[in-house]
Amino acid sequence: MRETLLVCTKSTEKYLSNYKRTFVVTTAPTKDILKLEGTEDNVVAIGGGAAIDTAKILSKNPIVCYPTTAAGSSVTSHSVCWDGIKKMSIKRMVPKEVHVVEEFVASLPEKIKEYTTYDVLSHCLDSLWSKNKTKESMQYVNRAMEILKGDYSNSQLIEAGNVAGKAIELCPTTILHSLSYPLTAFYKIPHGRALGYLLPRVCEHMEYDISEYISFPPILLPDIDNYAIAQEALKYNKIYDINKEINIDILVDILNKSYV
Repeated sequence: MRETLLVCTKSTEKYLSNYKRTFVVTTAPTKDILKLEGTEDNVVAIGGGAAIDTAKILSKNPIVCYPTTAAGSSVTSHSVCWDGIKKMSIKRMVPKEVHVVEEFVASLPEKIKEYTTYDVLSHCLDSLWSKNKTKESMQYVNRAMEILKGDYSNSQLIEAGNVAGKAIELCPTTILHSLSYPLTAFYKIPHGRALGYLLPRVCEHMEYDISEYISFPPILLPDIDNYAIAQEALKYNKIYDINKEINIDILVDILNKSYV
């Protein structure tokens, strides 16, 4: 049996430097990673969602992970990878151990902290607005959002992401994530930034006040084709799980809203 493989990013490898075998992740995994699916017996991951998703794909067994963002991948049974402009969800095993270490997240860059806050909040709201929400998923949503209301530390933000991840394990994401995928696919906008752009627009449509949870300035993006983004978002069936009517005109209207 080969030695344990460490899956990490360039910035997180230093925290677990005792591993001899490493797989350094630089971008979200593409479908090419599936050629290596289940080829490793023992895998440890440290990093954000891309690192943990990659590790879950590579491993034939549940992994050990050290999340450094609030992506929630450390508590879900799937991994995200990309087939060109199409986001794929690959069924994998829930990690067996999750360790949130203050030292590993103490120097989290402010921009990454901002983007990962958008992600955890979007997990909560997508679940909150879902037709498929359950009493248990709502308990996780409420716990995560309670953390976001307070003066939380970086490690508490990661914990909120893990709690929200348990919500989307029970009740998958809906409108926010469906709209975010084509923004990332067509315009290479990072996932968290895309969600930050969408949050005020979608929340206005849903008549939901998020001022308690985020105080970052509005995100500006270069010109985008709102009709094309809406068309692509409608290809994700889960967008219809939202508890309001959804169609192309409604989505274009949401995307056309301006926040400066």
